[in-house]
Amino acid sequence: MNKELDVLFLNGTIITMANEDRYALKGCVGVANGKIAYVGEEMPRVSAKRVIDCKNAIIMPGLINTHSHTSMTVMRGYADDYALDEWLYQKVFPAEARLDARAVLAGFRLGAAEMIRNGVTSFSDMYCYEPDIARAAIEIGIRVSLSNGVIAIGDGFDFENDRSIRETRILMNEFNHAHNDLIRADASIHGEYTSLPVQWRFMRDIALENNAVLHIHLSETKKEHEDCKKRRSMTPAEALYKEGVFEAKTLAAHCVWVEENDMDIMRENGVSVAHCPVSNLKLASGIANIKKLMESGVNVALGTDGCCSNNTLDLFEEIKLAALLAKGVANDSTAVSAYDALKMATVNGAIAQDRANIGQIKEGFDADLILIDANALNMNPLYDVMGAIVYGAHGSDVKLTMVQGKILFENGEFTTIDTEKALYEVNTYGKKKVLGL
Repeated sequence: MNKELDVLFLNGTIITMANEDRYALKGCVGVANGKIAYVGEEMPRVSAKRVIDCKNAIIMPGLINTHSHTSMTVMRGYADDYALDEWLYQKVFPAEARLDARAVLAGFRLGAAEMIRNGVTSFSDMYCYEPDIARAAIEIGIRVSLSNGVIAIGDGFDFENDRSIRETRILMNEFNHAHNDLIRADASIHGEYTSLPVQWRFMRDIALENNAVLHIHLSETKKEHEDCKKRRSMTPAEALYKEGVFEAKTLAAHCVWVEENDMDIMRENGVSVAHCPVSNLKLASGIANIKKLMESGVNVALGTDGCCSNNTLDLFEEIKLAALLAKGVANDSTAVSAYDALKMATVNGAIAQDRANIGQIKEGFDADLILIDANALNMNPLYDVMGAIVYGAHGSDVKLTMVQGKILFENGEFTTIDTEKALYEVNTYGKKKVLGL
């Protein structure tokens, strides 16, 4: 252990996510040089620059959001109550065509602040102007995996001048593993239905060359899924597999309509799922059968999707809803336990992002952790801490958010984001761009 800790959290209830049989303990967590240096029931015999008494708090790993379009915060509430096709082609794509880097950054800063406030310490982001977003993320100190999904609708796709590919190359060359590995570059295909196999293979090769994750939307709606079967005589997952896409480490968002053979393909190729229950319900896309996916051996993580199809970036909503929907679909109250639900947002999220050093409170792991107010009205009386977190907690119960040993939010105050400026930029500039004013 280090001779001196930077921060010592003591007297806390610790959810480590490192041991299912003993997931909670009373004790201390020590942080030094951005790492978790001590976890135990006894007080460590070293000094600390700062001591935080957690007698009324729960210490747990930071949450991991594996699918977001963070800058779409600028479109929060812009296109409510539309079916996905109309929402995407008539509302979202036209609005996004009007956005510039300033508007995208305004949305990103507000969205990043919201996630930090709600206990997210790492997120996977698929959007545009990602090199600019990488610079903003470094300023904020948040952990991100960034990608720009290839969309190739129509003829004349130019591999050399397409913005998504240019941005991907910049991300890989300039930002991959930057800022002490807080920033990662992912490759990305928007979806089977918005591009062609030649683009899929190209992005797969970029992912393989850079040992990067490949982020994609997969079988989000029944129409998307069935149209692919009519067009290619196979499901989207089968089509992508045939073209070798899953040779890369793949993170597939939604997977609402995947079939049993798809699940077998995904398990055998190590494809992770980003389950986005709130967005899927709001767009009436359906309910992913995560119980069956998990039983098939597929790694299931959680995502919020973007604010235009969710409206909030509160991963605690996704945790609770994921567990409840699984129980309802299976007509089985034991279908997904509280532990399994929280595991999706921590341990499984780390696997999906291919980050082996986060998602657990464990010595040697990066100090990405959060404090939850154990005195919150909605969590009391408290019998089982895991059940209280999964079924009772809200993002607003987060008291502190730390990423790699640096406190980004504490007791209502942000340390690296000017939220007043972020709100001003979104409302005075970003909103006008969305509306075309």
